[in-house]
This record gives sequence, C-alpha cells and structure tokens, in this order.
Amino acid sequence: MFRLTIRNVLVNTDPGTMFFMLGIPAFYLLVLGTMFQGLIPAFTINGVKTSYTTFLAPGIVGMQAFTAGNIGGGMLWADRRWGMFEQLLVGPFRRADYLLGIMLVAVFFSLAGSGIMMILAVFLDGAFNITIIGGLILVSMLVIGSIFFTSLFLIISVLVRTMNAYQTITFLLFFLLDFASTAFYPITPETPAALRLLSNFNPLSYIVNVVRDCMLYGVTYSTWASAGIITLLTAVFFYLSLVLYNNVHTGL
Repeated sequence: MFRLTIRNVLVNTDPGTMFFMLGIPAFYLLVLGTMFQGLIPAFTINGVKTSYTTFLAPGIVGMQAFTAGNIGGGMLWADRRWGMFEQLLVGPFRRADYLLGIMLVAVFFSLAGSGIMMILAVFLDGAFNITIIGGLILVSMLVIGSIFFTSLFLIISVLVRTMNAYQTITFLLFFLLDFASTAFYPITPETPAALRLLSNFNPLSYIVNVVRDCMLYGVTYSTWASAGIITLLTAVFFYLSLVLYNNVHTGL
C-alpha cells in the first residue's frame, strides 16, 4: 500500500499536475482575491466583518479536497488505459493495496495543497482564527472530503469507457461544483433561487463551509451539521466505489 502511495505521489509530481494542484488555486487566491477586494467592500457574516480575500481563502483551501480527489480517481482511469493496472495486480499487490494507495495519495495532496494555500493566504491577509478543535475538524474535513471526491471520480472512471467522455465529465464537474459552491461567494436570500438550490446540494459547499467556520467564525452547530452531511455522503459514495471497483475488469 505504501509503495503504491509513493509511486502515485511520484507519478503526479510532474509540472502539469503541480500547476493544476497549486498553480490554479494560487491564481484564484492571488488574482481574484486582490482584484475583487478593491471592488467588493467588506461584509459581515456571523457577526464578523470580513474582507473578500479573507472570505475567499478558506474556499480555496477547501477546494484542495476536490482537486486531490480528481487526481486520486484519475489514477485508476490512467492505469487501466495504459495497462498499468494489470501489471500491478500480477505483482505483489492486492486490489485493496491499490485502492488504499489511491485514497492515500489524494489525502496527501489535499493536506499538502491546503497547507500551502493557507500559508499563501496568511501572507496576503494576515492570520486566521483557528483553535485546536477547529484545526482538528479542518484537517478531518479535508481528509473526508478528499475521500469523497476520490470515490466520486473512481465511480466515473469505472463507468465511463472513453477518454473524451471522462475528460468532458470531469471538466463539467469542476466548472459546476467550483463555481456553484460557497467557495467564491456567500449564498444570501438575494441569490437566485436556482443557484441557491444548486449550492445547497453541492457537496463542495459543505466542505468549504466547515473549513471557513474553522478558519474564521468558530465551530457552531451548523459546522457539525455540514460535517455530518458530508461524512454520510462520503460513506455512501465510498461504498458504491468499492462495489464497482471490486467488479472492475482488467483492461478497458
């Protein structure tokens, strides 16, 4: 399991993947945070006056679970396509080792990427209000979130048969889940009903809400409720991905 995890980390440290993991989120934080802060006045959420950069930073941190999940799930697709899945299974590896290796690489990239984004956010906008309990919940949520999205992309990689279809679905998911979540803007009563409904059913919104509470506003009942919902969804999607993965055939 650990040998496969190290292999997965090394495979995904190419410049393209690193730009996808760190470059794009850093661009969001640096460019959107800096430019929009000059246009959007400070606003109050949960009784705390917040600048746009401060509001955006936890959203970028929470998005790391989504990005890392795509990398973890995409490993199965790539390995099946290029015949590596079959080669690994005839070696000293079990299916469980391969699956855990994928999950662990997603968790690793999620935590590492989130840590880098938090350092960058502190450099841009100062310190955040993170307690010990809040920090533990934040780390747990990033781990759970990365497992959730890895399970989601594993399901897609098993069911989808062509590269074009897989890339199209993942692109649409990134566009939809990223920009229809609370990562970039708060959802208020003035938000159009369709977008508010979409955000409320968006799993990334629950992850971002927990991360933002832990970093800015403190742990409340809504924090625990959001954490409970995403944990339940993770259990369901992990089970579904496990069933499909155990029945996957070698080759496409």
